[in-house]
Amino acid sequence: MKIGKILLVLAMGLFLTLAAFNNSMTLDGTFAAVKSAVDMQGTFKVPVLMWRAIENPVLIWLCVAAIVITEAVAGLLCLWGAYRLWGARNSGSAFNAAKSTAMVGLSLCAVLYLLGFQAIAGEWFMLWQNRSAPTLDEAFRNFASAVLVMLWLNVSDE
Repeated sequence: MKIGKILLVLAMGLFLTLAAFNNSMTLDGTFAAVKSAVDMQGTFKVPVLMWRAIENPVLIWLCVAAIVITEAVAGLLCLWGAYRLWGARNSGSAFNAAKSTAMVGLSLCAVLYLLGFQAIAGEWFMLWQNRSAPTLDEAFRNFASAVLVMLWLNVSDE
């Protein structure tokens, strides 16, 4: 079971690191994706809610930076956590103690996709109304992946 846990943490680290890398290499596309969420142009445009829309490019760039940095930090924590788990794989107690770094990385990933995408983009900026953007489905898959790996990783390995 330990090797499976290590590989899943490694996979999440690789996924998040690649996501951060790709988002930083295609900044114009990343900016456009974030802008389409926060400017609320794909919503039903209910006047009482449209005051929430953000059109200021500086604020949109801050959102882009927050997403990329969070993905990178979470990815690096997962990679470091996988490395620590690999080094502790021969002892149940050492393996359990080494889980903390991976758990922090996975938690950060889960928070990014649940809070940042589902709650803020999905509900605050009403992204759920934009049927042409698959963002929320992708965010849920990322959130669920992180939580499932966390749940399995958290099972004791004595």
